[in-house]
Amino acid sequence: MCEMSGRKTDLIPALSGAEEKLLEYRKHDLRRCTKCLLTETMPFIRFDADGVCNYCKHYKLRNKPRPKEELFRLVESYRRVHGNDCIVPFSGGRDSCYGLHLVVKELQMKPVTYTYDWGMVTDLGRRNISRMCAELGVENITVTDDITRKREYISKNLRAWLKSPHLGMISILTAGDKHFFRHIESVKRQTGISLNLWGVNPLEVTHFKAGFLGVPPDFEEERVYSHGAMKQLRYQYLRFKAMLQSPGYFNSSLWDTLSGEYYRSFAKKEDYYHIFDYWRWDEKQINDTLAGYGWEKAADTRATWRIGDGTAAFYNYIYYTVAGFTEHDTFRSNQIREGDLTRDEALEMVMEENTPRYPNIKWYLDAVGVDFKEAIQVINAIPKLY
Repeated sequence: MCEMSGRKTDLIPALSGAEEKLLEYRKHDLRRCTKCLLTETMPFIRFDADGVCNYCKHYKLRNKPRPKEELFRLVESYRRVHGNDCIVPFSGGRDSCYGLHLVVKELQMKPVTYTYDWGMVTDLGRRNISRMCAELGVENITVTDDITRKREYISKNLRAWLKSPHLGMISILTAGDKHFFRHIESVKRQTGISLNLWGVNPLEVTHFKAGFLGVPPDFEEERVYSHGAMKQLRYQYLRFKAMLQSPGYFNSSLWDTLSGEYYRSFAKKEDYYHIFDYWRWDEKQINDTLAGYGWEKAADTRATWRIGDGTAAFYNYIYYTVAGFTEHDTFRSNQIREGDLTRDEALEMVMEENTPRYPNIKWYLDAVGVDFKEAIQVINAIPKLY
């Protein structure tokens, strides 16, 4: 019943074979929505008589950009004859790289890119940052946090999580990256540039991450990131209740977590626009365009999403192992609803994309100083939701 992902790449030393074999990959027969890919283990999911889920029934098209001319008018007053005239928040990932391409080649702006390194930017991500900036002649400003301290915070929270696994608490492992929103204000002050143009994929909506904590989906939310005082207060209350199950969460990372989320969800954002509000997000076009820049893909997956993020392979392994789906399933489901993929095409993709990525998981656990075998055995032993 259990099928192991024995796939090897040239990145994996022969001695690591025993570790890789610990990674489970079960081919399950969970009930899925007849229209999208969401499984019966999705929080708050309901199916109608035809097997269509409530997420599909409440879905509003997101990938319907406004006229590009609107953005051209919006940025006109920011243009400068000399020097840079906008900031592009830049992770080196697929969408921020394509967003940078659009800003330079289509909008004809002169950007400076901003990267926040909190210890989870991989070497692949750094190479793509360097490659894109060099190809487009763009300066990159990297704000590097105290990497040792940040990784210690992740380690403390991961150890607390392993003592009392809770799917709703996985997001605390990525809380440290929210200071991205704080440091962009520093970059704005230092450069004297106020306009910031973001390349956020409009289909990256993952209701389940908060859903496993007990937060119902807000089908009216128009942005990828949720805002609002009451929503955040409810979320933090539910998180606090979950933290009480493992006192190790009450550690020196707490202020870093709370302050980062303040800057993400409460701090006012000015001169702030999304590129994909005006350009349609098209995966094939994006991948083809980036290939022209020599943009580097990962060796352990054919997917191009989140491959420079050191955390994604680990938390997706947890979600799939315990709940039978990952953020790839929710992302591909949104593409089905948008009419970009057929259900059969999307299902074939997630079968590949949900395969455990051993090199990335190994890198993550080594970076935060947690024993691979110990962590994976705990995850594998968690009672399944199916």
